[in-house]
Amino acid sequence: MDLSVKKSLSSLAIMLLTSVSSFAQDGLHYFKDPVQRSVTYNKSLINANLENQKVALDRENVKGKLLPHVSANAMYGYLNSSIDLDIPTKTLPLLGTPLFEGSQKMNISSQVGLAGVTATQVIFSGLQITNGQKALEQKFKAQQLMSEAGYDQLAQEVMLSFDQLMLLKEVDLLIKDSEKRLNKEHDKVIKGIENGFAIPYDRDKIKLAMLELESKKAEVESNRELLYFKLEELTGMSIEELRSIDYKLDQLPLDMAAAKTMNRKELAALEASQKAYEYVLKKEKGAQLPQVFAFGNMSYFNAFGTDITVKDLPKVGDLKIESNHMRMAPSFAVGIGMKWNIFEGKAHKTAVEKANLDVQINANKLTDTKEKLALLQRKTEVDYDLSLKKIQVSEQQMAIAQNNLHLASRQFEEGLADVTERLEAENEFYKQSLGYYNQVLSHRQAASELLKANGNLYQTITQ
Repeated sequence: MDLSVKKSLSSLAIMLLTSVSSFAQDGLHYFKDPVQRSVTYNKSLINANLENQKVALDRENVKGKLLPHVSANAMYGYLNSSIDLDIPTKTLPLLGTPLFEGSQKMNISSQVGLAGVTATQVIFSGLQITNGQKALEQKFKAQQLMSEAGYDQLAQEVMLSFDQLMLLKEVDLLIKDSEKRLNKEHDKVIKGIENGFAIPYDRDKIKLAMLELESKKAEVESNRELLYFKLEELTGMSIEELRSIDYKLDQLPLDMAAAKTMNRKELAALEASQKAYEYVLKKEKGAQLPQVFAFGNMSYFNAFGTDITVKDLPKVGDLKIESNHMRMAPSFAVGIGMKWNIFEGKAHKTAVEKANLDVQINANKLTDTKEKLALLQRKTEVDYDLSLKKIQVSEQQMAIAQNNLHLASRQFEEGLADVTERLEAENEFYKQSLGYYNQVLSHRQAASELLKANGNLYQTITQ
């Protein structure tokens, strides 16, 4: 084959794929604004984001443990105490005078003032702080992804509600067309009765069919009103804005390669959770390592108005000592400390085992979710293909019913068929036409299920 021909065919194939993909996207662009507004309006999603902000605050709290902690303290108090002191007696060598003979009693009273600033900072925490911070980062990511996982469900609910409105619009057209035909037949029967070619029974049968259409119109209007109320609650949009969205209920051809690309937020959330649990396990294991911290202190001490009375000293009697103040300012202390929990019963071992179990449980959830999503992916693909085949059958059934209606109308005009056969053909055409549009609705639902099963519905609508 000529190279230029190959290039032309290749370009044509790319254009076809692009047109199919863009056609599917065009078929969904009507929902972009309502879906985006429903996501920002939904109170459950808002609360989920607010809950996730708590995790972000916890992460910042853990991160702050690596920063210096500075505290200031001040104290004022009055001290009063009685002391009984007994120390070994000593005798002066030259004088032979005994010292500290017997017990000595004394009273001390003083006013004390104390102020100081202390700073501490963790130097090494056994990596508990670092791993705890990483665990919270992954937890934040997991919860955010789980919140985004709800976007697809909300998008599908909005989409299908609009599709049901468009189905009711098609039902309106079917009822309107049936009314035109029945009104025409009713006029002919009235003339036929006047000319003796028809009987009142035929007129009443047609009138009954027309009343049934009136009942269907009332039912359609009631369902339409409920759907608008539902969409108003979902999106926060006004009824006028919702009524402005209008499109034809038609098939949704999908680019299967893009639609089947797995993008489920739940999987990504479980993977982030797995990392979070692994960091928690590392954190618990690090608890057996020593913690090292640095500290510094600067303080001011003043004891003033101090009175000390030593009672019953030999040859002296009571000895009173007074001082205006005793100050220690400033006093400095700096250093490094270490804390090592060598034995805590089974607390550490239990915490490590629980963390290890959480890792295994989440890993099993991740594997199970992947298997279930693979099955769901296959099922939605089969359902989508089946819906396309059913539409083809419904189109043929509707075409046959329309042809039979045309034949029945002509036969009724020529007197070859009675009114019952004519109305049966009318009802059958209405039934098959409604069945066709219901099948289109089911097909669009199958398409949305396929996109949702792979986590691509919200992205496809809003891109």
